[in-house]
Amino acid sequence: YVAPLLIFQLAFFTPLFLMALDATTSSHRTTPLSFVLMILRNPMIVGTGLGLLVAATGWTVPPLILEPIHLIGGAAIPAMLIAFGMSLNGSKPLQAAAGRRLDALLASFFKLVVHPLVAYLFAHFVLGMQEQALFAAVVTAALPTAQNVFVAASRYRTGVTVARDTVLITTVVAVPAMIGVALLLA
Repeated sequence: YVAPLLIFQLAFFTPLFLMALDATTSSHRTTPLSFVLMILRNPMIVGTGLGLLVAATGWTVPPLILEPIHLIGGAAIPAMLIAFGMSLNGSKPLQAAAGRRLDALLASFFKLVVHPLVAYLFAHFVLGMQEQALFAAVVTAALPTAQNVFVAASRYRTGVTVARDTVLITTVVAVPAMIGVALLLA
């Protein structure tokens, strides 16, 4: 259930939010050429594009090429988690001095409560989903904020505190939130 969402996110939303971040945080003017070059330098976007191309053409990737890809792909999430863990060293989540506590709490509330509620309403009343499909849509919406939010915030040096705290809160509270979804939809 999650794979199509990830592909859509990486193929559509990621280039858009990277363009917005680049345009608002860069000291140089973002041109169409610089935007295209930025996309071509982003391994997540390039990898997604190549994966879609391979899937669309039915080409079988030779094992000599595929093995290193599997190795790097297998290390990606642990590497992001290590980077996230390192960012927590010496910091105090939801610290009042950072002045972003309310932002992180609101973002977490929207991710863990509003997002699943909107997913339920849309999936059930607009798309007519029932039972397993409805459950999958709502639970997927209740997943924690992705690590790539923190990675992008760190890369562009903007919103790092809110991203870090939101990822932490939603990661800790996501399991109880998903249990709540299961109880409500049972």
